[in-house]
Amino acid sequence: MSTPRINNYHMPAEWYTHECCWMQWPYDNPNHNSYGDIPSWSHFDFEKGRLAWANVAKAICEFEKVKMIVHPDHLISAKNILDSKVEIIAHQIDDCWSRDSGAIFLLNNENKLGGIDWEFNGWGKFKPYDSDNKIAKFMIENSSAKYFKNNMVLEGGSIHVDGNGTLITTEQCLLNKNRNPKLTKEKIEDNLKEYFNISKIIWLKNGTDEGTDGHVDNIACFANPETILALGCSDKQDPFYEKINENLEILKTSTNSKGKRLKIIEIEMSKKRLIPNDEEPSSYINFYIANQGIVMPRFDDEKADVNAQTIIQSTFPDRKIIAIDGKDISLGGGNVHCITQQQPLSVK
Repeated sequence: MSTPRINNYHMPAEWYTHECCWMQWPYDNPNHNSYGDIPSWSHFDFEKGRLAWANVAKAICEFEKVKMIVHPDHLISAKNILDSKVEIIAHQIDDCWSRDSGAIFLLNNENKLGGIDWEFNGWGKFKPYDSDNKIAKFMIENSSAKYFKNNMVLEGGSIHVDGNGTLITTEQCLLNKNRNPKLTKEKIEDNLKEYFNISKIIWLKNGTDEGTDGHVDNIACFANPETILALGCSDKQDPFYEKINENLEILKTSTNSKGKRLKIIEIEMSKKRLIPNDEEPSSYINFYIANQGIVMPRFDDEKADVNAQTIIQSTFPDRKIIAIDGKDISLGGGNVHCITQQQPLSVK
């Protein structure tokens, strides 16, 4: 079996220079089953959502090229709303979360591009997902990257890497029986190490969102190989206080692949609960690292918004910060990081 590790490929960190950013245009699939009992996914307004997606794409275009995959039925609306710098690519899709259904790109020792086509199963709960499960292969072919197929179910939002041998994830998601019920934790670890070419996995316990079963990109991300930005909660009465601080304790006692203790920088969550009948926190960790820039969400929570932007700016002093209204993205079940997928700069 040809794997990335055997071929000397690895997943670069998000701050590595990008060729472009991939996104998917919100598609109100008439055949999509109801989001049902998932409050955080059942209040999404597609018209407002498309404007939010367009705002994110326009912001990223300040720093790098954006490729937007658009369902053929929505080409006209996409052209009317999107910035002219955005490249529109027609293809069948089911949904709009390119972080999760899209390819995860790799580089080898010669900086040649590779890509992993993981299995995507609609986060274990939503159908149809057949078209989205073909998006990764389409992206890899469009980019002329070396193709790696992995039969394990995995979404890009469930992992973060430091590009230097370390990966963080959550047990709530990767060990969930609606993803890979026949795989043990050890088998999943072996798979991650083989395909991301990493040697150290930090397992956090729980995320904060029910829709994805606790994706890590809402609660922690690498800022460099020795630093992690993590969601914080100082209110002991908050329903997520224990889960968030349990993760923080794990991070504070963890080391990276080189055996170095990690520096943990907390970003206090917004106290605003944006989703009706749901306590899911609004997280500032769900941002995208672009070339020379950061595109992050804000939630009209002035104190928390300013605090988060100040911390992110001090962590990335050489990057321009653009804060986008994240409320309408949140109502769909994620935020800026969830709707983007980076393609690293490679040798042609």
